[in-house]
Amino acid sequence: MNHDVTLRRVVRSEWTKVRSIRSTWIMLAVAALLTLGLAAAFGYGYGQQVRTGELAGTPAAAVSTTFIGLDLFALVTGVFGVLQLTGEYGSGLIRRSLTAVPRCVPLIAAKAVVLLALLVPLSVTVSLTSFLLCQALAGSSGAGLGDDGAVRAVLGASAYPVATALMGLGLGALLRHTAGAVTGFVAGFLIIPALLPAALPQQIQDETLQYLPIAAAQAVYALTPEGPVRLLGPAAGALVLVAWVVAVLAAGTVLLRRRDA
Repeated sequence: MNHDVTLRRVVRSEWTKVRSIRSTWIMLAVAALLTLGLAAAFGYGYGQQVRTGELAGTPAAAVSTTFIGLDLFALVTGVFGVLQLTGEYGSGLIRRSLTAVPRCVPLIAAKAVVLLALLVPLSVTVSLTSFLLCQALAGSSGAGLGDDGAVRAVLGASAYPVATALMGLGLGALLRHTAGAVTGFVAGFLIIPALLPAALPQQIQDETLQYLPIAAAQAVYALTPEGPVRLLGPAAGALVLVAWVVAVLAAGTVLLRRRDA
C-alpha cells in the first residue's frame, strides 16, 4: 500500500460502493421490516397463549419471544456480508480494488469497518424496536426494559446480525463465488446445526453444539440456557462468537492474499 492509500481513504471508497447500490438498502429494509413483523406477531401470539392459560407467562419467556425471528435478519446480513466481496469477483471490480489497494488486509479491514458502521445502528434499532413491539402486543404478559436481563438481551441480539455479516465477509473471501459462499453460509450457519442433533448422541450434543456460531450467538441474548441445545453463559457465548468472527475473517484474508485476483 503506497503512502497515498490510507485506511481512511479505502473506507471512504468502500462506503461509496455500498451506498450507491440501491439493492443494498432495499434488502436491508425488507429484512428489517419482516423481522419487526415477526416480533409483533410472536408477541401477540405469546400474549394470547398466556391469557388462555396455554403458557405460564414470565418476563424471561416474554423477552425470549421477541427474538424468535431474529435468525431471518441475521441470515440476510450474513448474505449481505458475503456479497461485499463475491459481488466484486462476479463483476470483475476486484481487480480494480486490488490494484488500488494491493495489500488485502486494508481492503478487508475497510469492508469490515463499513459493515460495522452500517449494521451496528441498524441492528440496534431493529432489536430495540422488535422488543418494544413484541412486549406491547403481548399486553400485560409482556416484559419491560427494566426487567432483569432485558437490556442485555437487546444488546446481545443487536450483536448477532453484525457478527454474521462479518463472518459472511470472511466466507466470501474464502470462496470468492457468490452461489458457493451463500450456500456454504446457509448450510454451515443454519442447516447443519439444525440437523446435527438428530445425528449425534445427547452427550456429544451437550459438549459440542453450544460452540457452533448460531448457538454462541443465541447464548449472548438468551435469558435462560434451556432449549434444543444447552447454551453457554452470555460471556462465554460472546467470546466464542468473537472467536468465530476473527477466525473466519483471518482465514479469508490469508487465502485472499495467496490467490491471484
